[in-house]
Amino acid sequence: MRRPAPIGFVALVALVALVALVALPSAGGAARPHREQGVWEGVEEVEVLGVRTGRLPPIPGASTDVLFADDFQAENKSLADLLSESAGVNVRAFGGPGDRSEVSIRGSTPSQVVVTLDGVRANSILTGGLDLSRLCLPLVDRVEITRGAGSTREGSGAVGGVVNLVTRAADPEPTTRAQMTGGAFDTWKGSLLHSDVRGGVEYSAGYCGLKTDGDFEFARPTERIEGVDAPFEPDTTKRFNNDRVQHGGSLAVATPFAGGRIRLSDYATYTSGGEPGIDSGNGVSAGQTLQARSHDVSNLVQLRFERAGSERLGHAFEGQLYHRFERSHFRNPDVVFRDPIDVDVRLQTLGLRAEDRITHPLFGQPQEFAVRVDASQDWLRSSERAGRVRPQAGAAIEERLPLFARRLTLGAGLRLDWTDGFDPQLLPSAGLVIAPWSWIRARGQVGRAYRAPSFDELFHPDEGFLRGNPDLSPEDAWNFDVALEFDFARAGPFTHLRLTGGWFRREIDESVVWVLINPRTIAPINTGSATAQGFELAASIDWTRFLRLAANHTRTDSDRDATGERLPGQAREETFVRLRVGPEDAWKLVAEFEHVGEILVSEGGSRRLPARSVWNLSASIDLARIDALPVGRLVEELWLFARIDNLTDQAVRDSISFPQPGRNATAGVEVTF
Repeated sequence: MRRPAPIGFVALVALVALVALVALPSAGGAARPHREQGVWEGVEEVEVLGVRTGRLPPIPGASTDVLFADDFQAENKSLADLLSESAGVNVRAFGGPGDRSEVSIRGSTPSQVVVTLDGVRANSILTGGLDLSRLCLPLVDRVEITRGAGSTREGSGAVGGVVNLVTRAADPEPTTRAQMTGGAFDTWKGSLLHSDVRGGVEYSAGYCGLKTDGDFEFARPTERIEGVDAPFEPDTTKRFNNDRVQHGGSLAVATPFAGGRIRLSDYATYTSGGEPGIDSGNGVSAGQTLQARSHDVSNLVQLRFERAGSERLGHAFEGQLYHRFERSHFRNPDVVFRDPIDVDVRLQTLGLRAEDRITHPLFGQPQEFAVRVDASQDWLRSSERAGRVRPQAGAAIEERLPLFARRLTLGAGLRLDWTDGFDPQLLPSAGLVIAPWSWIRARGQVGRAYRAPSFDELFHPDEGFLRGNPDLSPEDAWNFDVALEFDFARAGPFTHLRLTGGWFRREIDESVVWVLINPRTIAPINTGSATAQGFELAASIDWTRFLRLAANHTRTDSDRDATGERLPGQAREETFVRLRVGPEDAWKLVAEFEHVGEILVSEGGSRRLPARSVWNLSASIDLARIDALPVGRLVEELWLFARIDNLTDQAVRDSISFPQPGRNATAGVEVTF
């Protein structure tokens, strides 16, 4: 049996909810203005219910959504949790707290999604993807998610889409944010961020840390081989060698310079822990690696210059110079039939980006024109493989023409992209946005994308359960999508009704997928020509300021063109529902439901992950909003929160059949000065 949530944590959730309800009269938002005595006497108050149109927020691109971290304050969410709130976005997890997690968009592989930090690519040149657990959500202001090809801007790799993480800028007044949480599996997390502006100089510094034992009980899968069930013995066991320590820090300084603004920023991480691998055998240890360990260090520093204005070239200029460093050490002294594994890998990327934008009239309308250039070089040094160097370069132009008072916006782009070892690629794109009224909008885009295989996919040494494939071909894809959005300020007793529906299609040749090629080994293969298509639905609605319901559903069919067989690693159906009760600026109870359909693990479907449905529950209250307490005179906000994940204790597996924790609980405090 898996470890149940401690009684104390359940009680804490109930206590926070009770305090919130008792404090409601004094903990709400701004009070309704008092009516003067006699002014309203004799007047009958009539509430009119009907339909009133609203106004859709502006969007940065034809298929881009923005999530703000503060909308989920005091809910103990990670970056992976936040991304899972968006339709079409799935996060694949490799274990419990602090373990690796990667983002997938519309059924893509993680390496087909480019993740940038303040506009600079953060993907590992070794794996092609990015471990989201290394990025600390309290240091992030917002997340911009672009579905579909983002290759005009990012070049190789943006097949499924682009996720841009924007770090927090300095507030006009000195601001300090701190958070501390503790929970199941002896897991502790903390963060601290301070920012200020002095003499025109903005600065911010932040820290995040995590420590966990990470050992949880889980149920073993039942494989089906040639139509016969093959259960493991015993049917439950423990996740061994899964402890982890993480540290992350950020530093940024910005000041006016040469008619613009110059900003120097740095983000560094360190992580160390066990690597249990796949539970692929019988017995108490279940075939897990009991002594494998990894240590990783990464650092991304960038110097950015920005200048506003758009009338002439050079007046809306943005330039970036950046350096990314990674060092990974993996050691496994207990290997059967071969020498112990001890691998040290060092990676570096030095690059620059420049962009200029101008606005000039065309047919009496303000046409927006942008030109971009970028270049970088990657270095790989390893104790187990030959050193490698990979230069890359690209240039792109984009035009955007608003017509009819921005009721129709046309866009087009073209990028020439080159990666050493592969032929240069032309990557065209086009999009349009139709907004006849402020409350309705249709948008669509089409674009070509490609991705050169990563160093790991090509050259990963055989480490027992991972192996590279030097015969891989590049991926080549076309993306198509259309969407329709509605916004109603009021619909009967409800307010802020948002509805979105969309269709997408990706046609890809030679997609690279990591699959289980034998019971103990994962390796990448080219899957040949394949098509992924489906639809996304999303809706949100408010009922007074005390209740908000949001939901999204994604259907993805990913099949080989030659055989019609499903591709591994992708669920057909994904549904997410979120219900928030309470005025979120004072107290809130949040219930979340996530359903993920069946996932194929191996080629041919001999091993599958069953469909899963998971409930999460959280409760939080801001003590600074309670007038009866003196807290508000000392701090701006003081949140207490508690959270239970996997409330019904489901047996969950994810990614390439990695086990996930059952029911677990956390609680903590978040304060802003």
